[in-house]
Amino acid sequence: MENTNLPKITIHVDEDNKLPDNKLWTNRFEIHSETSNRVYIIAQNKELGHMGCSCPAWRRYRHCKHLTELGLPNHEVPVNLNLK
Repeated sequence: MENTNLPKITIHVDEDNKLPDNKLWTNRFEIHSETSNRVYIIAQNKELGHMGCSCPAWRRYRHCKHLTELGLPNHEVPVNLNLK
C-alpha cells in the first residue's frame, strides 16, 4: 500500500526471516520470541495497510510488544512500510 499521507517506516529484516506474500498479507517476516521458543509472523494487510502480528496479544487486542519494539503502529493504523 503506497499512500504519501501515511508515515513511512523502513525496517531491516534478514533475508532468512522474510516470507512470501499471501492472499491477505504482504511484507511478511518472522520474529523469534525473546521469552520462549515461539516464532511469530509480522505482516502488513494488503487492503488496509495496517500491520499485524500472529501473537496472542495482537490477535486479541490489536496491540503487541513486537510491533511496538519495531517502531510499528498498533491498533490497525495504516503505514507505508519498506523492508530492507
